Amino acid sequence: MTARHRAVVGSPRRSRPARRSPLELRNGAALAVLVLAGLGLAYVAVAPKHWLRGVLVMALAMGLAAVLRVVLPARQAGLLVVRSRLLDALWYAGVAAAMLILGLWLRASGRT
Repeated sequence: MTARHRAVVGSPRRSRPARRSPLELRNGAALAVLVLAGLGLAYVAVAPKHWLRGVLVMALAMGLAAVLRVVLPARQAGLLVVRSRLLDALWYAGVAAAMLILGLWLRASGRT
């Protein structure tokens, strides 16, 4: 039996399809849209007396970006990939922490 004949008829040793990881996503841009939707929701949540709620939602969205960048491989992280994995995750987490700390500090100091 020739190789061409096996390809047409089918090989007795069929390979199994590769299993997908539960975290594997087909569209990496969807993750960036998810993070941007969180940031957009934060802007909607900001009202004259509820600015802290918007800051907290923004910090949560940036924290989500940090977690997704750590967990997912670069091919699946899509638009969240800018630099190396560690640097991206540290940057997203740092921005989230800074927003959270500054928002809570402003609220506690009564400057708003």
